[in-house]
Amino acid sequence: MTLASLDFGFASIRRARADGVTAEAIIAEACRRARACAGEGIFISLVPQSDAKNRAKELQAQADAGADLPLLGMPFAVKDSMHVAGMLTTSNCPALRIQPRESAAAVTKLEQAGAVLIGKNTLDQFATGLNGTRSPDPICRNAINPAFIPGGSSSGSAVAVARGIVAFSLGTDTGGSGRVPAACNGIVGLKPTIGLVSSRGLLYNNRSFDCIPVFAKLSDEAYEILEHIAGFDVQDPLSRADADEIDLRLRPAEPLTLAIPRSDQLKFFGDDEARRTYESNLTTLENLGHRLKPVDFSVFEEAGRLVFQSAMVAERLVDYADVVQSNPEAIHPAVWASIEPGFKYTARDAFQALHAMKTAQRQASLLLKGCAAMVVPTVPTIFTIDQMLADPMALNTAMGTYTYFVNPLDMCAVAIPGRVRADGLRSSLCFVSRAGEDGLIRTLGRSFELAAVPAPAGDLNRYTVFG
Repeated sequence: MTLASLDFGFASIRRARADGVTAEAIIAEACRRARACAGEGIFISLVPQSDAKNRAKELQAQADAGADLPLLGMPFAVKDSMHVAGMLTTSNCPALRIQPRESAAAVTKLEQAGAVLIGKNTLDQFATGLNGTRSPDPICRNAINPAFIPGGSSSGSAVAVARGIVAFSLGTDTGGSGRVPAACNGIVGLKPTIGLVSSRGLLYNNRSFDCIPVFAKLSDEAYEILEHIAGFDVQDPLSRADADEIDLRLRPAEPLTLAIPRSDQLKFFGDDEARRTYESNLTTLENLGHRLKPVDFSVFEEAGRLVFQSAMVAERLVDYADVVQSNPEAIHPAVWASIEPGFKYTARDAFQALHAMKTAQRQASLLLKGCAAMVVPTVPTIFTIDQMLADPMALNTAMGTYTYFVNPLDMCAVAIPGRVRADGLRSSLCFVSRAGEDGLIRTLGRSFELAAVPAPAGDLNRYTVFG
């Protein structure tokens, strides 16, 4: 086995280490891969190779001396709306340049466990968008087929994992940014309960809804990372007081009642292949013994509209108003169209939106009574980049059809790759449940993952940069 042949799955990295490959050598290979795709819009900035290698060398020495470093040799990346000490935070806006003194709490925890940061990933500017094209050129492209969107806003974070540049990555998720890019690129996207992971050190989009998702190739890998970064943070006012008590462990697999949207309410925007693979994925769940219960999806759609079509949009201006007003020429046109309404809402509008959110939470709770979780297509379709650029507002909204509702309803979710589509793209199912049920959807997602038909050899790495 050569370093260039490593797929950077957790198991392959650990096998390499067991065979005597040092953490420094693995990190050096990750740096090589990251630099090999320079100019492809995956990274905004990279950790100097010498710094990353020296850090890995130090960690290797600590491990050799007996230190417990469970993530030793794991290269990772983070979205550039997350602070890293010594690196600029730009949120993909040239006019916004923050030099943080401290790293985000989640980044610090991962580094303490032995993981080594490789770089910061591109994103839809200000984390506003679900498609990955709302950024300065070059546009980040889908890891399976570069003609298609990578999904957003955590586009680079998902693509870096799907292409085997890093072992895992962190993004942010307000309305689906940790699930949509995972679905588009055929990997796992884990969106934890809000407040389970400290958001200290983020440049917020909507602080009320924002959380840190994990991208990985397998669900066990994603949840392993979640176990390292979860926990109560007294310095984060939105950290859940019971964060240390939420059970993330796998549970015994058993047949459950799962809610699904009524068939007459499903939307695939003319994509018959998306509908076909969704139905096939549901058959897999039924074969596992689960009972599928159709429910009225209109309540969830209405909750989803609150994220981007209500006064909740004004919350974005808490972090971005100054740069937006002083440097309007630096704002992507589609991003401006999304955040400009925030200047017009009143305090009365904001309270009405909050009341509507509480109403939706109660209605959704009643609809899901007797159901362990809800299952939806992660995305209704995957548009090409040309299609998205031709109609950026409507098609971006379409991408959030089955993701927007999760955070305003205070739910946790995980997107798991499903059947391979006829065009080579990967379908994806999203398992959603109540806040704190992260262990439940971990179990559901993993059982589906094991039962789903795997992609043909080479599909997920068709556009890899290594080897």
